This record gives sequence, structure tokens and C-alpha cells, in this order.
Amino acid sequence: MLPREMVQSQTQVERSLLSRVMGWLALSLALTGGGFYVWKAGFGQSVPWIVFFLVAIGLIFGIQAAASRNPTLAAGLLALFSVVEGLFIAPIVDAYLRVSPDAVGNALLGTVGIFLVAAAVVYLTSINMAAWGRYLLGALLLGILVSFATLIFHFPISQLALSAFLGIVFVGLTFYDFWRVKAQRAGDNNSLLLALSLYLDFINLFLILLRIFGRRD
Repeated sequence: MLPREMVQSQTQVERSLLSRVMGWLALSLALTGGGFYVWKAGFGQSVPWIVFFLVAIGLIFGIQAAASRNPTLAAGLLALFSVVEGLFIAPIVDAYLRVSPDAVGNALLGTVGIFLVAAAVVYLTSINMAAWGRYLLGALLLGILVSFATLIFHFPISQLALSAFLGIVFVGLTFYDFWRVKAQRAGDNNSLLLALSLYLDFINLFLILLRIFGRRD
């Protein structure tokens, strides 16, 4: 195969994988929206949030385990996870819609904007982000530990500063996960797991921006 043909083939692979990943992502976000409206209709409002949280964590592990062995099962678990996530975040989003509806719109637009910028930068440049993963994971774990420590021990840490730190981490993870999509080869298993990573980036970024835009001084 000639070098030019190899480049064209690789570009086609990247576009094919990206289209599948974004398809899974769009479907997952739509199902999450559906989960929100199901909650608004009265289903699950009496269920403690910890139940949805634990079910969601279990489904994440299930998706990862099934992706390589049974892609159909993994797809079904991803769909179920997306609905459960909608039920989980519904009380938070609903509370902001009641007191600060503009914050919800701004958070959603901000998240979409970050995703568009990340995708453009990754696919229009040749930046190698392979080394980003370990540092971003370490920063994320640090942010989670500080968040729990603040809740338990009431450390005098600014919630705005903590939200900003986690926001920066998830912006970095969004760039990194788009780079992973670009660096991978085509494959349905990869597309589903990569979509799951980007979905988690999207939801967490949205919630962080919601907290920032909806804060009251």
C-alpha cells in the first residue's frame, strides 16, 4: 500500500470509529434525558440516591466486563446505565431548574462547547496525549479524596475552587479521551467503551459547571 493510501485508510478508520463513538454518546445522553423525565413523572423519587449510585457503579463494571465478550449485552447495559444515571442526577438538575434555570442552560452549552473544542483540537493537530492519562487520573483521585475529606471533616476549602479544579481535570480528560478515540483502531468494543468514557466526562463536566453557574454568593 502506498503511503498516501495508508494515510487515507487511517483517516477513514478514525472517522468511522469517531462516528460510532459519537453515536453511542448521543444515544446515551438521550437516554439520560429520558431518565430525567421518567423521574419527573414520579418514578424513583422515593428511592435513595445511593441506590442509583451503586447500581450505576455496578453497571459500569458490567459494561467493561461484557464489552469484549458480548457486545450486545454491553450495549444493553450501557443503555440501562444511561437511564439510571438520568434518575441519579434528576434531583440535582430539577433543583437548579427551580431556582436557577439559566444555570442549567449555561452548563449544558458550556459542556457542549468544551466537547467541540476538544474534538477540534485533537483531530486538527498532531498532539500526542499518551502521557496525560496517569497525571489526569492522579489529579482526579486527589480531587475526589479532597471532596470526601471536606464533607466528612469540614475542611475550610472553597467549594468554588474545588469545583474549578475538578472542572479543569475533566476538561483534560475530555481532550485525552478524544485523543484515545483518534489513536484507536476501529472496533465495536472500543467504540462502546470510549463512548462510556466520554459520556462520564460529559456528565461530570455538566454537573461541575452547573454548580459553578448556579452558585449563590
